[in-house]
Amino acid sequence: MVPGLVRGKGQLLSGLIQPVLFRRISGATHLNRLGTAWTMTELNQLQQDAEEHYRQGRLDDAAATYQAMLDIDGDHLEALEWRGEIAVQQDDYETAVDSLAHASSLRGDDSFAEYTNLGLAYYELSRPAEAVDALWLAVRKDATDLVSHSNLGKALYDLFAGGEEETAVSIAAEWMRRFPEVPDAQHIGAAVSGNAKPGTANPAYVEDIFNDYAPVFDEKLAELGYRAPSLILKALEPHLPAPNRDLIVLDAGCGTGLCAPLLSPYAQHLEGVDLSPKMLDKARDKGHYNALHQAELTEYLAPRAEAYDVIIAADVLCYIGDLEAILDGFLNALVPTGRLGFTVESTEEREFQLNQSGRYKHNTDYVRNCVSNAGLILIDAATADLRSEYGVPVQGLVVTAAKPAE
Repeated sequence: MVPGLVRGKGQLLSGLIQPVLFRRISGATHLNRLGTAWTMTELNQLQQDAEEHYRQGRLDDAAATYQAMLDIDGDHLEALEWRGEIAVQQDDYETAVDSLAHASSLRGDDSFAEYTNLGLAYYELSRPAEAVDALWLAVRKDATDLVSHSNLGKALYDLFAGGEEETAVSIAAEWMRRFPEVPDAQHIGAAVSGNAKPGTANPAYVEDIFNDYAPVFDEKLAELGYRAPSLILKALEPHLPAPNRDLIVLDAGCGTGLCAPLLSPYAQHLEGVDLSPKMLDKARDKGHYNALHQAELTEYLAPRAEAYDVIIAADVLCYIGDLEAILDGFLNALVPTGRLGFTVESTEEREFQLNQSGRYKHNTDYVRNCVSNAGLILIDAATADLRSEYGVPVQGLVVTAAKPAE
């Protein structure tokens, strides 16, 4: 899956206005064309009205009032920046770019403070080169701006996928070098640049991207034709008892709970585990799980010897390169004769590779060998299209296995 961009500091998440610190706007105005006392008075009143509308969460009224200020003075910097920020909150990215880019040109790079929102707006308009430029400036101005770091990784991937590989690789490599403590820089920077690829994704990186993706996760996967849960269940069905709600089942990397309706008919007790608390909140709302846990998957499995009859992991192992430890964990947590089903994206390269998207792809022979080396019995590793990306099917493996009887 391709996570969506992180929202800017003033944006709406999950359809609700998030608490923000109100930024007091200076009374100074720019009257380089209409410098009359009447205009000054009108602008000051409009500015006060716009501030009050924003405080009260009346974004449409605030936007209209800031626009009225711009109709009087098109170079009014505070009005341009607030008009642009509100436009981002309202998903009006054309207006956001028009307003924020104009403000940037007036303020200059050293003074402009809205590169996070400008980069997001460019990205949403499918302008990755300009998004990268804006977000690269944002992180260099403020190394602690994790929103811009996260969005920069996604914009770099789109820039690479759009054919500008050399530019994307160069910036990604420099991003890694400058920000060694930032998980996004070290994971996506490595993925895009090809440098120092880690054997697994940093848990903080995974938690961050899925926390931000949670509000639109189900809708976006539906748009991509996501099929991993149904493919796993179809492959496992011949090897499971009749669905009599008598099994203990773990949905590993459960996300928002897309697998739960398929697993519930088999489950006396259905548990889910995921790194992202916001994804778990969505799963909890669906009401299918008996228990939900926030944890890193390998650590979660370690103390749960012979706890589950069935474990599935749909679109989870694409964030793990080296599969040995996680397969050992699955073996430990399954009862004898317990069943396992999971998906991976496939590659012809040796063992596994980190793709520019930040996800891993795995070689079929490598997966088969890892399953066998863990002590599991491979049932099948069938090729299938898991979803689409940029309109192209993403080929993967649907793997089923069993723990031997004692």
